[in-house]
Amino acid sequence: MSEQIELMMRQVKLGGMAKEWRSVQFESPEQYVTDLLKLELREREANRINRMVKTAGFRVLKTLDDFVWGSAIQFPSGLSAAYMEELGFLPPKENLIFMGTVGTGKTHLATAIALKACQEGRRVRFYTAASLANILLERNNKGTLNNYLSTLKKVELIVIDEVGFVPLHKDAAELLFQVISDCYEQRSLIITSNLEFSQWNTVFGDNRLTAALVDRLIHHSHIVIFSGESYRLTQSMQRQRTR
Repeated sequence: MSEQIELMMRQVKLGGMAKEWRSVQFESPEQYVTDLLKLELREREANRINRMVKTAGFRVLKTLDDFVWGSAIQFPSGLSAAYMEELGFLPPKENLIFMGTVGTGKTHLATAIALKACQEGRRVRFYTAASLANILLERNNKGTLNNYLSTLKKVELIVIDEVGFVPLHKDAAELLFQVISDCYEQRSLIITSNLEFSQWNTVFGDNRLTAALVDRLIHHSHIVIFSGESYRLTQSMQRQRTR
């Protein structure tokens, strides 16, 4: 009989109940049905969040619990770690720009904040600058760029990681500029870069385009500077010493 009950639950798409209905204690009909429904709702919410995390496109999952706010991270006036962790920048459509040398935690923090946004039910997309540029070029060549841009307009937070690692083709730079322009005062960005703004023209290849992009980007942005040695290099050196 138990197997038949579970089968019928799955047939009517009550997978959360099917997995845990035996654990629910019966005290009254109302309480029992309520607790069963809570099981199902909890399962559906967990599945929804998992789908959102998968759709976001994270390369590796990183959490805020694992992130160390070191003294080498320099905050601008008015910004705090708590404001970022609590996603305070999302309602006013502000941006976070993480600048600093390689290995200092920029990508970890960007990923962790974006993952937190997913877990709170917000739509997120995560790209490297190079991967987003390639997607935009491909979509443009196939004639599906407008459809893709429309999907991005439904997103609340876009992460563009590793700006500065790879110079962009002229067409790719212009398309990326379009994405960032579309985000202006409409949705938030988190951008990580190993370059100062004055060096971004080496990535985008056009001084006027770069100036226009930076101007729009920083208007509602908090710029966080990551200094110090590479965390990965430091960890590697410590492991070497303990051998």
